[in-house]
Amino acid sequence: MAKIKNKETYDFYDNVKIMGSNFSEGHIGDDDFSLIISKIVHPKERLPWTYPPHRAAHFIMGIVIDSYGSIQYEDLTAKIEPNMLFIHKPGTLQELTFNEVTETYGLLFSEDFIVKYAGISIYKTFPFLLFERHLPLHTTPEFQQELRTIIQLIYQELKKDTSLKNKLCANLLTRILLKIKQEFWEGYSIHNVQSRNPDILNDFIQNLEFHYDQLLKGKVKHILHIKDYAEMQQLHENYLSTIIKEKTGKTAGQLISEKTLSAAKILIQDSRYTMKEIGYMLGFTYTSYFSIFFKKHTGLTPLDYRKKNL
Repeated sequence: MAKIKNKETYDFYDNVKIMGSNFSEGHIGDDDFSLIISKIVHPKERLPWTYPPHRAAHFIMGIVIDSYGSIQYEDLTAKIEPNMLFIHKPGTLQELTFNEVTETYGLLFSEDFIVKYAGISIYKTFPFLLFERHLPLHTTPEFQQELRTIIQLIYQELKKDTSLKNKLCANLLTRILLKIKQEFWEGYSIHNVQSRNPDILNDFIQNLEFHYDQLLKGKVKHILHIKDYAEMQQLHENYLSTIIKEKTGKTAGQLISEKTLSAAKILIQDSRYTMKEIGYMLGFTYTSYFSIFFKKHTGLTPLDYRKKNL
């Protein structure tokens, strides 16, 4: 394959939704958490199938029990084979091809989903999701069967219409991530990320995640801007912005806004804070500006979101 061109990319989730398969069975869930059953989405008569270059807005986990194909990350191509596992963080540029699909599952999930329904910080509990470049991982058939059992439980829960569905699915997703952490990244620490994999984007993400973690703990009172993050790496802010855009398809401002929105959702659910206090912590001069920002991204005012989630 030729090197993937950034200008040809789009979002993986939207591509799956428009493929015309039986999504009532092959792709179930919503924008925060969904399950793809590749055998249904990719019937034999439609193979081989190639997803054009795309950047996911979600974390994507592929659990390959028995399928064949290839996956390309920018200028690196790897085979898809049985007993393989791959995980991609949001913004990863990739091109996926399936030649034969017998049994493969895909999980798409957002950071907000894990925070809201499992009460878990990816930054603290699963930092490898944020800081490692995930080439396909080779597993044992026994390990894949353990994941397969949990996937089947997730499928059963997604088919239900209950008030606890999201919490149960978040718990099952956490079980999968803990198993993967134990198998491949036991002892992984965010404190050794820079020495393991020095990278401008990784350093930016680490600084971004750390700052918002400190913000939610009450140890800092204000958000930072792209200029501040650039100074941490002794870079010009325009250069840092260019690197981020090339690597993720998003601007630095968009990534900061996404973290601001995630932090806002958490803070709003804490009744100790007024909307004025939350808006000030997140860098909004007036509460009305905070309300406009929040409603633009969620469809709800901060007060309506608090009422709904309390």
